[in-house]
Amino acid sequence: MTKYHLFSASSAKKQALAFMCLMCLVATSLWAQPAQLTISLNDPTTVSPTKVYDGTTNAIVTHVGTPDGLDPDHIQVALNATANYLNPNIGGIKAVVVTYTLVGSDSAYYLAPQNDTLLAAITPKPLTITGTTLDSNKVYNGGTMAIISALGTPYGIVSGEDVHVSALARFDDPNVGTNKNVTVTYSLYGDNVQCANYIAPDPITLTANITPRQLYAPYAVLQGSKIYDGSITCQVVLTGMLTDVIPGDDVSYRATASFADPNVGQDKPVTVYPFLYGPQSANYTVTDTSTIQYTASILPLQLQVEGTVVKLVKDYDGTDTAAVVVRPTPTNLIGNDIVSFITEAKYNDAQAGSNKTITVSFRFPAISEANSNANYSVPDPFVYSDQGKIVMPIVIDTTAGRTGFIATNEHNCPGSQYNATFTLLQGSPVQYTVTFDDNALAEGFINTTNDIIMNEGSNSFNVVFDIPANCQPGTYNVTFGIINESLRETQYTTSFKVNLPSSYLVRAFNDVVSVDNRSNAFNTYQWYLDDNAIEGATKPYYQDPRGYLNGNYALLVNKGTADEQYICPITFNDQPTAAKTLVTFPNPVVNNATIKLTGFENQQHILTLYNSYGAAVLRTTFNGQEYTIDMTTLPQGTYMINVDGLTAKTLKL
Repeated sequence: MTKYHLFSASSAKKQALAFMCLMCLVATSLWAQPAQLTISLNDPTTVSPTKVYDGTTNAIVTHVGTPDGLDPDHIQVALNATANYLNPNIGGIKAVVVTYTLVGSDSAYYLAPQNDTLLAAITPKPLTITGTTLDSNKVYNGGTMAIISALGTPYGIVSGEDVHVSALARFDDPNVGTNKNVTVTYSLYGDNVQCANYIAPDPITLTANITPRQLYAPYAVLQGSKIYDGSITCQVVLTGMLTDVIPGDDVSYRATASFADPNVGQDKPVTVYPFLYGPQSANYTVTDTSTIQYTASILPLQLQVEGTVVKLVKDYDGTDTAAVVVRPTPTNLIGNDIVSFITEAKYNDAQAGSNKTITVSFRFPAISEANSNANYSVPDPFVYSDQGKIVMPIVIDTTAGRTGFIATNEHNCPGSQYNATFTLLQGSPVQYTVTFDDNALAEGFINTTNDIIMNEGSNSFNVVFDIPANCQPGTYNVTFGIINESLRETQYTTSFKVNLPSSYLVRAFNDVVSVDNRSNAFNTYQWYLDDNAIEGATKPYYQDPRGYLNGNYALLVNKGTADEQYICPITFNDQPTAAKTLVTFPNPVVNNATIKLTGFENQQHILTLYNSYGAAVLRTTFNGQEYTIDMTTLPQGTYMINVDGLTAKTLKL
């Protein structure tokens, strides 16, 4: 046999052997078929109910169920399970297919359980982002949108997917401010299906500034001038209109203007200060970019005054100047300004006369220390009065006496009045004053002021003052002031003598008046009746030949060689009575004096004996018409016997 045939024989044996084996396998197969496993209902397979989107269909098997149908002789088998969503996209209730596989030495005896279909969800995957930044400053534009300068890097997007992150930044409000909160919100864009599998990054809060919007002030129109008011304010007449204000914003514009100083001047530089107001004005700034130099003028403030007092009457002096008694006070000075000005008053002419117009005018001095004068102008002149008067000064007729007046009474007695007559050559007096020296004031004289009443039909008037009743005799000084219509006072000083009071004189008898000379001060005597010297009446007493005392009895006495004094008169008003006689004898008397009465009606009589000083040395009563007096003890001298008011003289040797 050839090798071929050997190979073939061998091959035939092999083929036979193979066939036999195949038949054995078929037989075995028909005798030992693998068992189908199932999942126990009591211990089923479970998957995670959710997963976060990750771009795959993989589901998470949380528990592999227990297989049912295992042969106790073949338990070396284990069950594996995998789970897959039908697609990787998010969904709330999605089918998950669980596929089982067997492992282990006995796994050939079994068939794996059939696929399970469960339900689970795929939730969107939250993305994160870092590094987002903003522009630090934004100019106000009325909106809240902030500017993102750099978008941060997102994390969590499955590689290769068409998913991208965008951002929007907004301030909490649109108004100007620093470090304002800005909320950055993110959104996704790209493939819509893929984008739906993600949650955009959470919003973040950043800070940024909103700066004011710059506006430019239009050219302003200023008031060309103002009156000085102590301030630097210049009034703006027109401000123009603003542009570039965000529509809808309530922003208004005004401007103020100021001088550099408040003082008067022409075309002074003015600075304009624009400013905004309104609900949204804080979101803007405004500046004046004008290159034009603003100017305006400050004009002097005219002074207003009150309180001017001008003397209406003056003495003629050949000028028309009137005297300003009270200078006026400015009523509209600004602040603490000090202004000095000169007030002048003038008559309409310089001639003497009445009903003259007096005009008051004002002027600033040529040189003034008050530096506020330049900011003011003087008040306008005004007519003060139309009742002005220029009078001729008082001139007394000095020919009427050494001092220009005559005292109308020669003797000034306590309790009486001093009276002097002034005669005018010129002028119109209205009042006189009487002013005494200190000695006179100490004696009770009173300074007085009285209106002058001219004596009727003459150019003279009387000046009168009272002499105090208790004034001591002596010489006193007095000054008379004659005041004319212009209130100018012309003074005349003189002295006057106050005489001895009438209390020095007493009634000695019903027809005898005597002087009290107990001090032996007087050495010469001259009696007066009704201001007329009585011839031969030069004794210390005077017996009126009429037999009674009626009239004013006065006495001029002398205390020395040239010290003549006047004793003021004592007044009696006796009237003639029925004839009565009183006879004394002998006369002169040596020892006794006998008196004999006739014409007396009463029987009882009062007898008084007086010495030559008027002092009573005896007083007694007697009845009848005859009585004898013992005079032996009396010194030599002259005595007066008075019976019931009737007096007789007798001489004692």
